[in-house]
Amino acid sequence: MRVCVPVLALLLVAAGALRADRHKPDIDPESPDGILIQRIQQEPTLPRKQALLERFVADFPKASSIAWVYEQLLPIYKDAKDNDKVIATAEGLLAVDPNDLDSAHDALRAAEAKDDADLMYKYAALAWDIASRVAQSAKPADPDEAADWTKQVQFAHDVLAYSEYRLATLAKSQTDDQKRAQMTQTLEQRNPQSQYLLITEKPVVIELASLEPGKAFAIAEQGLLTDPDNEDFLMTVADYYMSHEKELPKVLSYALRVIDLMRTKPKPEKMSEEEWDKKKAKFAGLANWLAGMVYGKQSRYGLSDRYLRAALPNVKGDSRLVAAAYFYLGYDNYALAGELDDKGLAAEAVRFSKLCAAMDGPFQPLARKNLEALRNEYNLE
Repeated sequence: MRVCVPVLALLLVAAGALRADRHKPDIDPESPDGILIQRIQQEPTLPRKQALLERFVADFPKASSIAWVYEQLLPIYKDAKDNDKVIATAEGLLAVDPNDLDSAHDALRAAEAKDDADLMYKYAALAWDIASRVAQSAKPADPDEAADWTKQVQFAHDVLAYSEYRLATLAKSQTDDQKRAQMTQTLEQRNPQSQYLLITEKPVVIELASLEPGKAFAIAEQGLLTDPDNEDFLMTVADYYMSHEKELPKVLSYALRVIDLMRTKPKPEKMSEEEWDKKKAKFAGLANWLAGMVYGKQSRYGLSDRYLRAALPNVKGDSRLVAAAYFYLGYDNYALAGELDDKGLAAEAVRFSKLCAAMDGPFQPLARKNLEALRNEYNLE
């Protein structure tokens, strides 16, 4: 599905804060806090510098330079993977500067590292709200400030996308219906048109086949991030890509995975044996068809022939798939006959090409041309 999350954000946000020294220290060289700031700036060793910064927070929590101090502490705690201190420091900085997007983002990432759903929910919503304000801020007139503003606005858009995705995945993971509804409402309030709203519903509610193909593709593609062996997701994405003639290696990989799953996956508890057998036959048929089509397009004729023959018994109810299979089987065997100098394969090419030529559709004229070539080269009717 074409959710464009993005890989996006997943890269974005591993990058961390985009601006350094967002806040400047206010140094009065004759005041106790000013003297301590100077010592911090001059200290070359990280452990001593950290100790001085933490001392400043303890002794001068209301000082005008406190935002700068928090900003220096955040990367130290992040590097140490001290997620509790990252969150506490980010909270301190946000209390001084409610629009500090970088610290909200740092808190969200720390909450994810702690795998704390409540904290993730809190900071995903907060990061969204701050990013919205940053994205809508006016561009400074000063060229130097404008360059920093451009970077931060881009960062804000990335955080918006990532926060939206995080809110959706959190809602999806909730087993408590009330929490799921609350998180979904939080997402919907911030973006009523969010492409992720559908994945926040209970899986049983979502029937991919009943959705518009683009939406079904988007849901399935995102679903594969957390459920990579879901045959419905795999098939939806593979079929979508094939219909758009793109990402054919991925189509092949997903199709082969579905074939394997249909051989090995146990019956779902809520499905009867009859229903499961029907689904396995349907998915195995379509997956073999997809694999055969991709192999044919890759000129791997023997593999194309094998998978398309396996597909035929289970796709016979769809004339579109059958016609395409007959055409490619005709061409596969025609090509193999030439490579192997095997008139028996040429006869098979004639058989499949005749079957295709008898069906209305875009492959009919192509199959007739193949029959003419076979007649000329092998004197076969």
